[in-house]
Amino acid sequence: MVITSVGDRAESSDRHIRRNTAGRPMMPGGYGRSAYHVGAAPTYAVRGEGWRLWDDTGRELIDANGNFTTLIHGNAHPEIVEAAHRAMQRGSAWGIPNLAEWDLAEAVLQRLPGLGQVRFTNSGTEAVMSAVRLARAVTGRDGVVMTKDGYHGSSDVALLASGPSKGVPKAMGDDVTLVPLNDLTALREAFTQRPASHAAIILDLLPNKAGLVEVAPQFVAEARTLASEHGTLLVIDEVISFRLGEHGLSGAYGVVPDLLTAGKLIGGGLPIGALAGRDEYMEPLDPWVPGGIVHSGTFSGNPVSSAAGSAALRLLTASQIDRLNALGDAARTQANEQLQPCGWEVRGRGSLLRPFPAGARKVAEATQHELWWAAYERGVVLSSANLAALSTPMDTAVVTDITERLVDAVKAVAEVTG
Repeated sequence: MVITSVGDRAESSDRHIRRNTAGRPMMPGGYGRSAYHVGAAPTYAVRGEGWRLWDDTGRELIDANGNFTTLIHGNAHPEIVEAAHRAMQRGSAWGIPNLAEWDLAEAVLQRLPGLGQVRFTNSGTEAVMSAVRLARAVTGRDGVVMTKDGYHGSSDVALLASGPSKGVPKAMGDDVTLVPLNDLTALREAFTQRPASHAAIILDLLPNKAGLVEVAPQFVAEARTLASEHGTLLVIDEVISFRLGEHGLSGAYGVVPDLLTAGKLIGGGLPIGALAGRDEYMEPLDPWVPGGIVHSGTFSGNPVSSAAGSAALRLLTASQIDRLNALGDAARTQANEQLQPCGWEVRGRGSLLRPFPAGARKVAEATQHELWWAAYERGVVLSSANLAALSTPMDTAVVTDITERLVDAVKAVAEVTG
């Protein structure tokens, strides 16, 4: 059966929802996280292997979501599973340091020339939150500069990248300056107007929420220059983009930040975040240094995530990154040749692809939902924002198949939405 509208799917939305005594879902909206929302309750994943995913109806799907870009080696990679299993057998977490943290720290820092130290968190959100706090401690300032419509997690400061957000104190906006992406004049004015107020500039070099438009090299270079001139720390958020180069996307740009945040793939599919930085800026995190700041987290640097992450990074060789990026670039070219007549395009870089109406920075939520379901009905799982992330188990045939199904889905939605 081909379903043509989100409304047609409502009848299946209660299939697995468990309710409290008041008859409400035990989880608000019926989801464990808002990122699952695609207009109607999706089917449930029950098993994954490589690039394949099976839902609770028994259907086999192509997993181009990869838990929102996390699973760069696909589902249940045997070496990662084995590494996590061995770690779990020894103990899932302890209240004293573990050796697996050192292995992962070394693996991360080997990819980040110019940065000397790293601390682990449980998520990318926590990593960015810690970066802001550290930058404020180092500089003695409160201000944060971000680009408009960016996404840096769900901490109070980060949520303001999209403007005022419910639940975030209004006063917090006094310390946040938002500049349009790639607007050099606005970036310079932020420092001209408040030359000694900013603790950090936070950049995502391929911001998904802002339309998956690459940050211009000139904008990055100017951010680096202004940060150095004004005693502000340049923070690059690589929670998603770390997959795009042997030294992350910042390495491809040739810029060394003062602090860098990572997450997702560096945990091998388990919860993780990381804050890496230059030695002199990481010093306040050293508990031996008087007057430092406290960083903790019950499961930060736990041996299971660390072991899985070390395995994932070992498997993610430079040649694998180049291969995936080439597959993604070819897929974009192929898709755009076919989508041009219907007024859509596929954007991104390397192994990340996302369809948009040509020239648009945003897609209406209803259109996003329709496209998600159109792709799902054609056997492809995208992120709720319609981002596709390639994984190392995929070869040319699989990526070509994804591209053809995605193009067909986009054409179907374009025809309905006009």
